[in-house]
Amino acid sequence: MPKKLKFKGKYREKLLSGRKKSTIRRGTSLRPGDKVIIESGEESLGEALIKEVSDVRVEELTDEHAREDGFSNLKELLEELSSIYGSRILRKGTKLKLIKFDMESKQG
Repeated sequence: MPKKLKFKGKYREKLLSGRKKSTIRRGTSLRPGDKVIIESGEESLGEALIKEVSDVRVEELTDEHAREDGFSNLKELLEELSSIYGSRILRKGTKLKLIKFDMESKQG
C-alpha cells in the first residue's frame, strides 16, 4: 500500500500550484526517495517524491522555511503549528521534522 502525506483541505490550491513544497511535522516514517500520495482533505491530489527529511528545532525555523511551506512568513507558520499541535510545540528546543517534496503528478 502506498504511503500517504496528508494535509488539511485548505492547502489544496497551494499544493497544486507548487507554492507548498514542504511540511513540518512532529515525526515521520518517510525517507528521501519515498513516493507518496498527497492528500488534501479527503481528496487525492497526485504523487510526490520525498526529497529531504531533516531535523529542525523550533528556534531554527526561518521565513524561508515558512515560504516553502506555503506561508507568507515565520509568524504565520508558527501560528499554524501551534493550532495543530498546541502552543507547547513553540518551546525552544522542540525537535520537528522538515519534509521537502516534489509533486510529480497532479490529479486536480
